[in-house]
Amino acid sequence: MPAYVIERFYWEDRGMSIADVVIAEIIFAWVLLIGEVPFGLLSDRWGRKPFILAGFVCEWLSFTLLLEAYSLSAFLLAMVLAGIGGAALSGALEAHVYETLHGHKLKTRYEKVWRMISIGGLLTSGLAALVGSYAVRSEDLIWHYHVSWWVLLGTVLLTFFLKEAPREQDVETSSLKTLLNSFSFRRVYVRILCLVLLYGATIDFVDEFWQLYLRDQSIPMIYMGLVFVFFQVMQAIGASLSRLRSPVGWAMIYIVCFVGLSVASPLVSIGLLGTLYLCYGWAEPYVTTIIQEVAPENGRATFTSLISVVERVAVLGTGMLFVLIERTFSLQMTYAALGLVSLILFLLYGVTRTRQN
Repeated sequence: MPAYVIERFYWEDRGMSIADVVIAEIIFAWVLLIGEVPFGLLSDRWGRKPFILAGFVCEWLSFTLLLEAYSLSAFLLAMVLAGIGGAALSGALEAHVYETLHGHKLKTRYEKVWRMISIGGLLTSGLAALVGSYAVRSEDLIWHYHVSWWVLLGTVLLTFFLKEAPREQDVETSSLKTLLNSFSFRRVYVRILCLVLLYGATIDFVDEFWQLYLRDQSIPMIYMGLVFVFFQVMQAIGASLSRLRSPVGWAMIYIVCFVGLSVASPLVSIGLLGTLYLCYGWAEPYVTTIIQEVAPENGRATFTSLISVVERVAVLGTGMLFVLIERTFSLQMTYAALGLVSLILFLLYGVTRTRQN
């Protein structure tokens, strides 16, 4: 959506500091943390479509509020709505795609289909951002949010026509207690979590602050759209390379890029950020497929939500570290801290390796 490429500038123009943005992200993470598992359980019982629809409606309402937001409380309320929307979509959307393919005997193609969905979304976002950055020359920042508001409204209307995925009729939905018991801390699950968190606990802060980081590197706002398109293309290329099964190699590149961002020059920093998105683009369909393959048939959305909850907890912890480093040193040095977080998770990933995984 066009609003994304100028999001941080829009928030800053409305009086939000970097600390305010981090607080908003923490609130968003807490709402996701509280809502993900209940929404997952209800989705496993009542179906996917109601929660996919509710998720998009809440995100649309969040943008509605952002159009008139001039205070921290208004932005926080918008983040609460966005968090509810994200919690409703989490698990349900991925489960819907997997179960739809399963109903047509195509579940082995899940990774390919999800990869194509990711690439399509990335390229569409890149085109929208390119239009948005060009519009900065003649339009106010709020114009981008008006366009995004209409896009989300169209998404809500289209979701009404979504068909519920076929599901197994003779499989009883598991209780949360049963799923928690199955989600024991066996080495394979810890290993999956480490890979999820290596990217999930850090990429949020790259998404949120790359505009301000590049501005501090003296990159003009008018070029932000082109830069964003470059990032989206790099992420799409990464998604297309998900067949290259080398988690260790991708993770090492990811960590090195974070460290490099703490000392890089402007042009080099754009390349390093692009490489981060390349690595994340590879990881997203790869990890999503692994999660769907190990998730129980009778609690797929809940299982996915449980993993997302752990990811949200990690984001909260990383967020506190991010604020501390930014206030003590600089925004540029926070990337070295994110690299340290990724390195720790990478070492845990290596420790949990077995012959089977």
